[in-house]
Formats: sequence, C-alpha cells, structure tokens
Amino acid sequence: MRCREWYGWHFPELGKLVQDHQASAKVVKTIGMRQNAINADLSGILPEEIEAKVKEEAEISMGTDISDLDLIHISGLCDQIIELSQYRAQLFDYLKNRMTALAPNLTCLLGELVGARLISHAGSLVSLAKAPASTVQILGAEKVAFVFHDLLISTVLLTVEP
Repeated sequence: MRCREWYGWHFPELGKLVQDHQASAKVVKTIGMRQNAINADLSGILPEEIEAKVKEEAEISMGTDISDLDLIHISGLCDQIIELSQYRAQLFDYLKNRMTALAPNLTCLLGELVGARLISHAGSLVSLAKAPASTVQILGAEKVAFVFHDLLISTVLLTVEP
C-alpha cells in the first residue's frame, strides 16, 4: 500500500488500473519511470488489455517526476512486497498440507485457515476434540467479544465522561 501511494505521485493512474498489490509491485519494478512503460514487457504480469491501458495511461499521465533515489527506494520496497507475497503463499501451502494431513474433517468443514486458528485458540487438536460444542462456540465468540470490548472502551463518550 505504501509503495502504491509513493509511486502514485509519479503514475497515479496505475493504482486504478492494477488492483492487486503483488501485480502492482511487479509492474512498478518492471516499468521504473513511467516513460519506460512503452518499452516494458508486462505480458507475464498483466492481461493484454490492461497492459495496453497501462501503456496508454503512462503516456498521458498527470503524475509528477520523481528522483532516481526515490525510484531506488520504491524498487526496494517492491522487492520486499514480492518476496513477502511469495513467502505468504508458501506458508499457506504448508498450512494447507499440514491441516489436510492432521485434521482433514475440520479442514473440510471450516477451511485451512479457520481450522488452524481454532486449533491454536483451543491449545491443541486433542483439547479441541475433547471440548464440548458449547466450548467451541465460546472459543469463536471470545475474539469477537474482546474486539467489541476494545471498541467500546475506546469510544469518545466513555473516555470523556466521568
């Protein structure tokens, strides 16, 4: 998000054309300065029609010029975004494989991510299996209650009034 805001000063139209953060980071890394967009090959990143729109908008962009130092920092930020996105995908694949192997029924019912969070909240798969249904319901409701409690405490009326 910070990369899109920073590069948005130079090429604001890109944020509207490319919604995905990882694709946006790859496009920014490939293009560099918006003047290079015409010669950049974005076919591996974007569909043809969006690629054509990006190149067209780059020619008539209303953005300001940025320095080479800014571009170096933006490029480094794009590298971090791409690496973190790939790492997140690897972690999700690992979680999916582990949940399918350890708790296939729970995975089919709730999905990998929600099932893993429920096991984590219960403490272990064994304690989740031994817990009655009412406890499982409370495990899911506790998080919502705490979020609501924090929201209630942070309201202006409760903090200002005696």
